[in-house]
Amino acid sequence: MLKPERPIAILFKEIHEGSQPAFDELFLNYYNKLSAFAQQYIKQRERAEEITSELFVKLWLKRRDLAHIVNPEMYLYVSVKNASLNQLRSISKYNMFSADDKENMLSQNTDHLGWDMEKKELTLKLDQAVEALPQQRKIIFKLVKENGLKSKEVAQILGISTRTVENQMYKAVKALADAITPYLGYNPQKTRFRKQLMYLLIFF
Repeated sequence: MLKPERPIAILFKEIHEGSQPAFDELFLNYYNKLSAFAQQYIKQRERAEEITSELFVKLWLKRRDLAHIVNPEMYLYVSVKNASLNQLRSISKYNMFSADDKENMLSQNTDHLGWDMEKKELTLKLDQAVEALPQQRKIIFKLVKENGLKSKEVAQILGISTRTVENQMYKAVKALADAITPYLGYNPQKTRFRKQLMYLLIFF
């Protein structure tokens, strides 16, 4: 049985005190999330993983400074965002709308045990629709839906207003609904499709 994740504030406190196990636990809990976040900017998986790895190295080397960090999770995401943007500037590749390297994200959340083929296909359609969202809207949607962050937290990470986050989320959900309703064959009389659509959008 997997142990529940301990609060990140506790992990930061123990890392500050020199706990290697706490550092390993933080790494396991956040490495994949942060790498995926970096990849939204960098567009290359290997480079995104390098940025994330470097962050954890710096985190351990500067562990004595962790006591001053008020919001550890926010610190991690903002650090990855800044490092990603700095690297983009340094190599003069600010093409945030590249279509390369999207295939790594297309199969996420499509292989849940017990789902029938129709639901798997719908989830794949949703994955593809998410990848087609404008860059900022896609980042916001994934931070909220995949990483479980609140609108206010996303706003602070990206340096935008909470209202902007909420508007972008509304537009993202509407775009996803528009993208998959042709596949569902939805019309107002088919409430079964409506319920299925809402279920997928809420728990996607």
